Parts: sequence; structure tokens; C-alpha cells
Amino acid sequence: MYKILCSVLWLWATASSAKTFFSYADIAEQAIPGVVNIRTKSYVRRDPHLDLYEFFMGGKLPRQESTVSLGSGVIITQDGQIITNYHVIKDASRIDILFANSKKLAQADVIGVDRKTDLALLKVNVSWPLTVLTLGDSKSLRVGDIAIAIGNPFGYSHTVTQGIISAKGRVIGAGPYDNFLQTDATIHPGNSGGPLLDLRGRVIGINTAVSRRGGGIGFAIPINLAKKIVADLNRHGKVRRPWVGIVGKNILSDNDLDQGVEQSGIYGVIIANLIVDAPAHQAGVRIGDLLMQFDHKKVFDVHALQRHLSQRQIGDQVHLRLYRRGQGYLNVKLVLEEVPRSRDLPDEADLF
Repeated sequence: MYKILCSVLWLWATASSAKTFFSYADIAEQAIPGVVNIRTKSYVRRDPHLDLYEFFMGGKLPRQESTVSLGSGVIITQDGQIITNYHVIKDASRIDILFANSKKLAQADVIGVDRKTDLALLKVNVSWPLTVLTLGDSKSLRVGDIAIAIGNPFGYSHTVTQGIISAKGRVIGAGPYDNFLQTDATIHPGNSGGPLLDLRGRVIGINTAVSRRGGGIGFAIPINLAKKIVADLNRHGKVRRPWVGIVGKNILSDNDLDQGVEQSGIYGVIIANLIVDAPAHQAGVRIGDLLMQFDHKKVFDVHALQRHLSQRQIGDQVHLRLYRRGQGYLNVKLVLEEVPRSRDLPDEADLF
């Protein structure tokens, strides 16, 4: 009895001290130095007719006009690598990084970008030590988990907001790799590229977009996807994506999918076309087959197929479960290859 009482008192004291110590301020204090303010300048060519004016009238007129945009970024390595959104630095001729702790500016170079996921990897060379944020695991997140956003909304440097993970796997029409975390932590223009954090201060997402309908709904790229993109950009200077070589079409409408009709057993992606000599063609997949599972995971629509595919590596062997009219269910194995660059391919939105 005495041992049980001591254990209860120890647990109570530990919990009490944790509550006394814990605050969102602790997370903010730890993370803010690892979040940067990104300022870009883009130079747009002026009206070419002014060249004739210079030729006939003599003298020189200003050749370019400058525009400035603001965004955020996350320091991910001690040697100065920073991850942000591609749309933050798109068409930038100069990228300046403002650090929270030093209030100093440094010019950044672009290591690589990935337009399809709206991510970019930058690099700065500075003489002072940097605060690196720890990258977490977005796969382990649950709807309802607390989320904290840090960024530069409307230019207000290092603003902190708090909310929860409202949903996972959101498709918002941003591209073929839509798989966003939805949060009600307030996000505005200028937050783009900044971190979404968990209660341990780990980066679980890269804040990217807000709902056009308003209502305080924001979206972040899951950090697990961002880690894969960063690894490819560092290793290859580009993102290497696997494919099976099919053109797929949904057999269900969005309304059907929302109603969860998978319970009826009718779901999948119809094979509308095949790329000759691609992995699916070589494995015996046929036009008209219904793809129902990718590596033992159900495929309800093309976005689900794209998400499953993006989590695999080139060279992986995967299992496809198909339904073929007249033959029933079929199981096919194939090895993923890299999407070829030097050939005419169908619309990438439907190509897998």
C-alpha cells in the first residue's frame, strides 16, 4: 500500500510540475530563431518599344522594374539549408533572408525547386550559428492534435498562432500531389513557407495556402513529403518520381466518394491508357482493367493512387490488384521506374 501511495504521489508531482513548466511560449521561444523572413525581388522586362525611343532619342532609360514579395522559411541544417514554398521564390532574381535572432540579412541561392508540390530548397552562407528546427513525423498526426504556426503574415515578422489539425489528406486542387494537412491555426499571406509545429516544437508541415472561402482554414504540406523532396533535391538536384506508366480515370464522382461508397465494393481507377514498355505494360496490365489496390492499399480515386505512389521509391517492387472483365480479380507485381523526361506523355494530372 505504501509503495502504491508513493507511486501516485510521484506521478501527481511530475504532472503538476509539467503543467507549471509548459506553455506555448516555450515552444515559440525555441522555434522562432529557426524561422526566417524571406524577401524576394523580381525584375520584369519593360516595354520593348522603349528600345526604339532610346535608339532615336539617345540616352538610357531604366531597363527593368522591381517587385518585392514576402514569405517565410524553415532552417533545416546547420550549414544553412532553408525550406520554403516554391511560389514564395518563383521568378525571383534576388532572395534575401532575414534572421530573427541576429536581425541580419543574407542572400540565398536556390538548390532546387519542385513545382508539383510547391516546395523549394535554399542555401545561405553565414558566419554566425543557426538555429535548426527538428523535422517531425506527419504520418503519426491525428485529427485534433494541437498545431502552432509561425510566419510573417502581411509582413508582421515571426507571428505565432495556434489551433489544431482539422483534417488530413485534403485535396484542394493545387496539383497532382495534393495531400494537405488542414488546420485552423491562423495563416495569412506571408505565412507561406513557414512551419506548422507540434507540441514538442517539431515541424510537422510547411504552411502553404488558405481557403479561398475564408473561415480561417489553412493548409500545410506534410513534412514527410517535404523530407522526401529535400532528399531528392540534395542528391540529384531534382525530384525523381516513380511511375507505373498508366493513364487513370476515376469511376466514381466526388459526391460518390464523399458518401463512402467503397462499402458497396465498387471503387477503383480505370486504366484508360497504357504507356508502351512502361512497368504496367510489361507486367501485363491492360486498358480497361480496374485498379483497386496499390501495394495492398485501396485505391478510391486518382489522388489516392498518386499519394500511394509518391511514398514509394524508384526500384521498389509493388503489388497491384486488378479487376478484369471476364477474368475476375488479378494480382500483378511490377518494379517502379523513374518517369522518363525525353518523350511525349499524356497530361500529367492523369499519368501515374
